[in-house]
Amino acid sequence: MIYGVVFSLLASVCYSVSNLVEKTAVDHMPEISARRVGHMIQQIAGSRLWVSGFVAGVVAVILTVIAYSLTPIVVVQTIVAAGLALLVLGSRLFLREPIGRKEYLGLCLIIGAVVLISVTLSSSAAIGIENDTRNVVIASVATAVLAALAFRLLSVLTPNDASVPFGVTSGLFYGVASLQAKGAATILQRHGLIAGVPHVLESPYPYVFLITSIVGLLIFQSGLQRSRVAVIGPFSSIVASIYVVVVGMLIFHESFPRDGVLTFLRVLGFAFALGGSWIFSEPLRSHRREPNQ
Repeated sequence: MIYGVVFSLLASVCYSVSNLVEKTAVDHMPEISARRVGHMIQQIAGSRLWVSGFVAGVVAVILTVIAYSLTPIVVVQTIVAAGLALLVLGSRLFLREPIGRKEYLGLCLIIGAVVLISVTLSSSAAIGIENDTRNVVIASVATAVLAALAFRLLSVLTPNDASVPFGVTSGLFYGVASLQAKGAATILQRHGLIAGVPHVLESPYPYVFLITSIVGLLIFQSGLQRSRVAVIGPFSSIVASIYVVVVGMLIFHESFPRDGVLTFLRVLGFAFALGGSWIFSEPLRSHRREPNQ
């Protein structure tokens, strides 16, 4: 399981680098919108800086798939969520986004989450390997519909805070993409890293992953230009993490450790990671400004 932790850590670093680089790139672009897909693709694909951030994101996805094949979902998601500490610190160092004193509490929670999860690594909790493609597809379609409804509703409820509708909606689509990554990981776990590739390509996972990732990417980039990366990044990640842990554990029949204390520590670690992420973003919302003003 320790190798799964290593891959999760590497993935979290790549995700943070990807978000920071993409944020830098879109801030120097004309206004982009997911409603004008052609224009957006032309802008982002024409930016070498953005493409380099996108490549880092692709590497992060590959590392996450490998991590899913080695470690339970809740462990991977906790470590990936903990990587948001790097994102927020990076936004302060490289993008000069303000950070309040509450971030120290958030950082402590993030560190506590990693410690709690580390304590449970020796447990006997099983890694989900059941491959119920039908349930994954049903959950994916239902979530896509929910995401569309959520975007409309949140846009009305929070007209002055783009990070909420764009963050939540992109998080849902990224969560669906993560389900496909977990599905592909179960196939690789069953057939082996190399021999399993043809079986993955025969499944719907890579294709649904591609579609939902692109939709999530377009929505996230639109929101990224309209709000701080240290705000929309945690929003999107929190929603995706909760979604993957709850839905993924149900679909792939993953269990918590048999020991009640270890189960409590693992759940608490995940909660700490989410709580720390939320604290990182919350103080900044009151200082939100529109880009290029």
